[in-house]
Amino acid sequence: MSLSNLPKELRLQIWTLTYFAEPPRLVALRTKPHDSTHDETSFCPRYSPSPAPLIVNICQESRAEAYYQAGKAGHLVRHHVGAANEAARCTEAYFFRFDTDILYLPLDDKHVSHFDDSPEVGFLEHFRITVEDASLLRNIAVTRVIKHGYKDGGLSNVLCHFSNILSMTMMVSEKVLGSKTGQDRFVHAARNIWMMYHFDRARLWGIPTGVSMYETHIDVDFATLVNGQLNFKPKHEWANWSKLGCEWMFTKDTGFAVCDGGAGTIPAHPIGSSTRRQ
Repeated sequence: MSLSNLPKELRLQIWTLTYFAEPPRLVALRTKPHDSTHDETSFCPRYSPSPAPLIVNICQESRAEAYYQAGKAGHLVRHHVGAANEAARCTEAYFFRFDTDILYLPLDDKHVSHFDDSPEVGFLEHFRITVEDASLLRNIAVTRVIKHGYKDGGLSNVLCHFSNILSMTMMVSEKVLGSKTGQDRFVHAARNIWMMYHFDRARLWGIPTGVSMYETHIDVDFATLVNGQLNFKPKHEWANWSKLGCEWMFTKDTGFAVCDGGAGTIPAHPIGSSTRRQ
């Protein structure tokens, strides 16, 4: 039987289930070309180049139902443009399912614009002030890991406002892969980002540091972009990059890192939908 022959009520249920069941998507942020003479008090026009969920492109009815369900669930993100006190001007909405999708901050690609890494008006702060509840964000992919882990505290200053992150993916560059020294620095930088998130979140939200680090499991993955895929490095592989290993990560149940995780892939650039590594 053709799907079109089913009662409309049943078709809408199918579209709804399909929307919520779609695997995690990597959702990138990007700045549109614009007049760049403004200062660091105004937000640039930002959008996501990531494809919408697959259901949006099946038919007109599935698209309408996807937008309806996303709107009802708070999954449509639309960024304000300009200074906070200006009349509202917004870019087009994009889909972001907070419990499953991964926020990707591509600060090292050719599309990076001015202020994209700014703690005041950059990608992450723009996302934070746009969403109704920053605590809903669960997964984030971080670029420029060594810079953020050693030199620039801007990421940590904003990241701590997202109080319930469960997964951090540290993006590994080709330069790091080709250098033993770079690999060691990368692991240390990743640990610094991970620890600063714990400490800053505890300070900001009044969470006891011991509880934050030992009872809340925040997973860390290392990944590269390979042929349009987010390719995860097995933990036992990058544990050998540094004397730190991966024991600096804690699990909720044991207090120690699990270093035998396998590898996997997620379509990433262009950002799309996929299953996440288990």
